Amino acid sequence: MGKSWMPANIVTVETPDCAGAHDAAALIAPLGVETEFQRLASFEAPKGWDVAIVAEERTGQLAAVMAPPTPDAKPRLQHTFSTGPGALPAQAFTPEGTPLASAASELAQDAREIAERAGGGLDGIAAVVADTSERFDYGAVPYEERWYHGADAVPQVACGVGNCIDINTYLIAALRASGYQTTYLTCYFFDDNPDGIASGMHCWVRTQCEGVTQDWDIAHFKKLGRSDVSATLNPAPGQRFALAYGRDHCYVWRGKSIELPTPSVPMWVREDGTAIKGEPPVVTLTAG
Repeated sequence: MGKSWMPANIVTVETPDCAGAHDAAALIAPLGVETEFQRLASFEAPKGWDVAIVAEERTGQLAAVMAPPTPDAKPRLQHTFSTGPGALPAQAFTPEGTPLASAASELAQDAREIAERAGGGLDGIAAVVADTSERFDYGAVPYEERWYHGADAVPQVACGVGNCIDINTYLIAALRASGYQTTYLTCYFFDDNPDGIASGMHCWVRTQCEGVTQDWDIAHFKKLGRSDVSATLNPAPGQRFALAYGRDHCYVWRGKSIELPTPSVPMWVREDGTAIKGEPPVVTLTAG
């Protein structure tokens, strides 16, 4: 990918562990996607690594699968994003057809009634978002203990605790059950930290209705102690760089399927295709 003439931001990702620590053969990382506020200008893999660019089976989104020269090699990746406008493709709003993409019957019925009582349209979206916000407190829960773990569809929650992934899993299921075009985006988020270090992986929800695109980030409002959730990208000041859209990605590498339920930070990959979460990477932002 050629470099853009527009102002650029360089996102550098360094992992503190190596393939040998996980009996892994490679590392996989989404390259990044285009949105109205960014375009992927280039991606730089670690020097000396064997790199394959693979396409996600359903959406065609690109990821790099990188095999290290030695088991103890530690990777350093760079995504360069230009600030020129791009566009999220229309297929981003196509449901994935997996358990995390659909609502169980009780949630579906309740969400539809909430949207209808609000009059549908944009007001219906806002009502479903407000209802979801009221149901959750922000917090971390082990994956195996999450309310949707192992479910065939996203169940209804009366009062739950969850992070951005959990809250948005519920919100997307509720919005789609109400008939709204909705998608899930992952990103690196950089707050006002003067060191330019990402606060971590983050995700949010985007809707399209009546020709209007809206971005919803309940988790950030929750973290700020605010209940006045509205359609805005950064209630907490900062910058985000989108990595992927949708859930439950599948990539094929060397004849093996690599499944990424939440495509975001790099993950180690074993020979059989199993993806392993390593130590949290150090992600920094610099001007290009």
